Amino acid sequence: MQDTQRDEELSGLCSRLDLGIRDLALLDRALTHASILPENEESTHDYESLEFLGDAVLGLAVAHYLYEHVPDRAPGDYSRMRAGLVNRRCLAQVATELDIAPAIRLGKGEEMAGGRKRKALLADCLEALIGAIYLDRGWEAVREFVARAFEEQFGHELAAERVWDFKSLLQNYCQAKRIPLPEFTVVRSEGPDHRKEFEVEVSLGGAPIGRGRGTTKKEAEQNAAREALEHEGQRTE
Repeated sequence: MQDTQRDEELSGLCSRLDLGIRDLALLDRALTHASILPENEESTHDYESLEFLGDAVLGLAVAHYLYEHVPDRAPGDYSRMRAGLVNRRCLAQVATELDIAPAIRLGKGEEMAGGRKRKALLADCLEALIGAIYLDRGWEAVREFVARAFEEQFGHELAAERVWDFKSLLQNYCQAKRIPLPEFTVVRSEGPDHRKEFEVEVSLGGAPIGRGRGTTKKEAEQNAAREALEHEGQRTE
């Protein structure tokens, strides 16, 4: 493929996905697999270093999105949600939806082996693409792209996250049983401000049925509610 044809192909991809990347050589690198290097003297770089950068940038963009849209959660909750989004399956799905596969440059052997459909390769190229956006346009452009490209995946993850809201589940349980709503009481708080730990007790009808600990009151309440739900589930079995 001649340089002008490649430039036209990449310009079309930029326009279709609204990437705004000005350096087409950088975009070309993000979509070039190492298998083509021995076959093409003009190709001297593949996507691997951009993939490394893009992986870190994507992780931060997803963490920032979750911090803004699901505030005041425990670090473990954030890590779990992020893991549900930044994984090979999810990245390959987004890459497929964006239809970046036709623009990936592959060697003949990799092409014949079906590399253009491999989830790992698609995921790698998407991360490299994100790295290219970061280098060419900066952080805010990456945040906007990730929010747009992963919109459906974010929606699924946030919907699933509501299942983990044990406090709301416990309140719903009380309403269904027509009993008073649970009462949460901080029974212990210790440690310096930057590493404080809370312990919360939850009661139903004045009877304590669960305790939970956490680095915030909300985390401790969630853990107390989870223990209360487990207690109620065991009692009614």
